[in-house]
Parts: sequence; C-alpha cells; structure tokens
Amino acid sequence: MANESVRKFYPWFTMLGIVVGCLVVGGYYKDQFREWKDFQRKFIREEVRRAITPQQRARAESTPVQVHQIILPELNRVDRCTTCHLAVDDPTYGGYPQPLAYHPLHEQHPSEKFGCTICHRGQGRATTAAAAHGNVPHWDEPMLPLMYIQASCGKCHQAADNPAAPELARGQQIFEDSGCRGCHKLGGTGGIIGPDLDKVGARRSSEWLKKHFLSPAAVSPGSGMPPQKFSEPELEAITLFMLSQTGEMVPGYYASMKVIASPDEGQRLFQQKGCIGCHSLGGKGGTVGPALDDVGLRRAPDWIVAHFKDPQVVTPGTVMPKFGFTEAEARSLTDFLMHLREQKVALSLPSLMGPVERGREVFRKYGCAGCHGPNAQGGVPNPNAKTAQQIPSLKYVADSYTKDEILKRILNGQHEITSLDASKPAPPLYMPGWRGTIKDAELDDLVAYLFSLKPKGEDLGF
Repeated sequence: MANESVRKFYPWFTMLGIVVGCLVVGGYYKDQFREWKDFQRKFIREEVRRAITPQQRARAESTPVQVHQIILPELNRVDRCTTCHLAVDDPTYGGYPQPLAYHPLHEQHPSEKFGCTICHRGQGRATTAAAAHGNVPHWDEPMLPLMYIQASCGKCHQAADNPAAPELARGQQIFEDSGCRGCHKLGGTGGIIGPDLDKVGARRSSEWLKKHFLSPAAVSPGSGMPPQKFSEPELEAITLFMLSQTGEMVPGYYASMKVIASPDEGQRLFQQKGCIGCHSLGGKGGTVGPALDDVGLRRAPDWIVAHFKDPQVVTPGTVMPKFGFTEAEARSLTDFLMHLREQKVALSLPSLMGPVERGREVFRKYGCAGCHGPNAQGGVPNPNAKTAQQIPSLKYVADSYTKDEILKRILNGQHEITSLDASKPAPPLYMPGWRGTIKDAELDDLVAYLFSLKPKGEDLGF
C-alpha cells in the first residue's frame, strides 16, 4: 500500500528531474556563451591570426578565457572593463572596432593605475555591456558620452592647465565671464541666490543642463535664472564644465596631478602668494627682495626651482619664507619667471594694475555680470520687479550713491526687492550681501571700477 502511494509520485519526480536537468544544461550553456566570453574568444582568434612565430601562436592559443579586473583601493574602485576591452594597452590594435581597440591615451593614463570608470564612469564591476555602461535601472553614473569625456579631467587637473582638455578650459571661461558665480557658489566662492554647484555634475545629465541653460523656468518652475543666450559651441562647453563638478575627491598620486607645471599657473601662484610685496616687476612692487625682471638671465632654472622649494638651503640667511611648494608649483613659478625674460607672458598681475582695472577683475571674479550684465550694463530680467522688471544698469551709480553708500550696499546686499504687483510672486533675483567674501582691498577696487562707469561729461539722464 505504501509502495503504491509512492509510485504515484514517480511521474512527478521524473518531471522534476527533467526540469532540473534542463536548468543545469541551460545554466552551463548560458555560462559558456556569456557576452564577454564571446569577445575574449574573438580576441584570441585575432591573436592567433596575427601570430608570426609558432611560439606566438602557441601562447595565443593557450590564453585563458577569464574575468579580468583592476583593483584600485585608493580610488575605491574595482573595474572589470578590460574583461571585454582586452587590447587597451596594445597600440597595434589602433583602429580596430570596439571592444578590441587600443586606448589612445593609455601611456598617459595606464589602466592598471587609473582603471576605466574614473574617467569614463559606468559600473566597473559589471560584466555585460549594458550594465557596465550604466544603462540599467538604479545606477546613477552611466558612461559619459565621448563628446563630454574632458569633464573627467577636472577630477585631477585644473581646468585651465590641461592642454589636452581645451573645451573644459573654455567652459570654465564661459562660466566666469557669464557671471554665473554671482548667484551660484562653486568651490566655496559665489552667491547664494541659486543652488551650490559643487556636485551638479553628479546630479544632472547633459540633456538636463542644456535645457536648463536655455530655459531655466521651463525645467525648474519658479526659477529666477534668466535664459542664457549661448551659441551651440558655448552651450556644449559650459555643459561639459558643469559635468566636471562632481565633488569627487581623488587621493594621493591622483590629487598630485591637479597642477600641471605651466607659466599661467606660475603667474597665479605669484599673485596668490603676494610675491609682488617683496619683489618688483616692471618697476612696480616691493624692494625687500631683488627685482625679478631679469632673473632668468642671472639664474639657471634648476636653481630657481630649488630656491622656491627651500630658500634657506639655497640662500642662507634670506628672509624669504618657505611656502611648501610642490615640485609642479615650483616649476610653474620658474616657468613664469623664465618666460618673463622671453617676453611671452603679459604682465597683467592685479598688483601692477590701477584700481579701476583691478576692480573690473573683481567684478568678473565674483560673477557680478550674472545679474548686472556685461560691463555692468544691466538688462537681466527680474520678473515683477518695480524697476522695469529687470536688474538696473550701474552705469550712473556715481550719481545715485556716495562711495560709502555703495560700499555698504555691496557688503549688506538688498534682500527685499519692491514688487510691481503685490499679488504676484516676489522678484526672484535680489542683491546678496558680500561681507566676509570680498576682501577689503578688492572692495575699494570694485567701488573705483563702478564709479568709473559713468562716461565723462555725462550727467544722469543725458
């Protein structure tokens, strides 16, 4: 009786066994014909075809089919991209179709040291093309389109100092010239009317950014940001620059690449460290240290580099402090001074300019043009503002304010703008206070610039 009750389950056991067998066989074949294995077998066949000697052929035929991965603890990344992209380090594969193509910048950025996702983004641990490229749900970092790949250079390099990323530098220039910093804070400097932009590249796609630049209110209802009249190349460049602002901090070796030795970087360091306070250029500056106009004729580059790194060791008893310059910074400063001799660097240091010229640079530096327009001519829309629904020109500010009054306005701002119609939303743009942000010397120069805007001989209204 018991045997009969068991026998009636035999068909079910048999069916279950067949199902399990089919699943095992299906799993085996699925594993054998994974996408990455197909790519590797194709690569092995190509290596066999290209072999010249029997030894090369034997080595190619014995290549194992396996997952490749690059482990980078410093970057907290595990990249398996080379599982499919097997020829990234072999220049003889230049011109081959992906994924068996050589990476043209491999020598500068070897995959074994940088991985792939640090620049290209995507999902490094994945082993299928769709998942690795990040085109899957719940993955926030899809691969960057190649047209925006220069955005990743900003993680390790200064935007203006990387000759290999001209569009990144151009995007930064457009950002500064357009006065975006007047409303948005970036790198700790800027206004507070709009959101902080330090991590905007990690939050927004290129499509969203471009739409927002052209029509902010359509993308972000209630936004007071005026539509930007960028040309197509300008739009692409500033979008690329915004994509570079991910807030990601790179450590150690990677961070050391932030400064590439260049005369422009040296000029910025010369200005930033206040070298003009002790040394003179073009007859202007301090007299504590020697004039530097012809230092390139008197000193060898290696001597200057060593002096920047440790002045006391090179010149015992000197009063010049040790600034702690890195090798790249010391070489940048040296390049700047050597180029002075060759007259390839224009002396445009703020310390050598007059107050009006310096003030114009302050106006640009803090993004005042974002609201007040290029050259402070105004015209930026401010819906429902009583003053013609736009930000007024500063052309005749000298007729309406004393220097002390305009200085107070800059420091304290004007947070309440009179509405044209009290029943409608308040004007979105207002004057933020810049106290504690703009330095005292910069304030004096900015006021001098604003008071210089009024054309000579003109009175208000003429």
